[in-house]
Amino acid sequence: MKRLLTATLTAIPFMLIAACSSGEKDRQALLARIDSLQEKADAAYVPGTGEIMNSIVQPHHLKLWLAGTNNNWTLAAYELHLLSGGFKRVEKFHKGSPEATAVQMIYPELDSLNDAIKAQRKELFQKHFLLMTNTCNSCHQATNNPFVVIKVPEKELFSNQEF
Repeated sequence: MKRLLTATLTAIPFMLIAACSSGEKDRQALLARIDSLQEKADAAYVPGTGEIMNSIVQPHHLKLWLAGTNNNWTLAAYELHLLSGGFKRVEKFHKGSPEATAVQMIYPELDSLNDAIKAQRKELFQKHFLLMTNTCNSCHQATNNPFVVIKVPEKELFSNQEF
C-alpha cells in the first residue's frame, strides 16, 4: 500500500505537467485561430472614400438641408448625426490618408450647425450650412479633387419622405 501511495504521489506532478502542457497546446491553437480570424477580418471589404461620400455623406447633406429649411429640428439633428458618421468612417477606414486628415476641417462647421439646430434658428442654420458646404469644397481642393463641387440643394429629391 505504501508503494502504491508513493507511486501515486510521484506520478501526480507528471500528470499535472502533462495536463498543463495540453492546456498550453490548446491555448496556442486558440491564439493561432484568433490570428487567422483577425487576418480575415483585416482583409474584409472596406468602403472607399468615394463610396462613403456618395452613399452616406451626400444624401445626408441633402436631407439635413431639407430638414433644417423646413424647421424640422429633430430630423435635422438626426441627419447631422448621420452626416458626421460618414466623416468618421472616412477617418476610421482610411486613417493616415490625405482624405482622412483633411476631413477633420469639417468638424468645427458641424459643431456650429449643431448649435444652430439646438437653437432652432433657421437663418443661423442656413448660414452654417453654406459654410459647411464651402468647407466640403475646400477639402476637395486640398485632396486634389477640385472637380467634386458640392452646393446647397435647390430642390427636394426625396419625394418619399416628409421634411
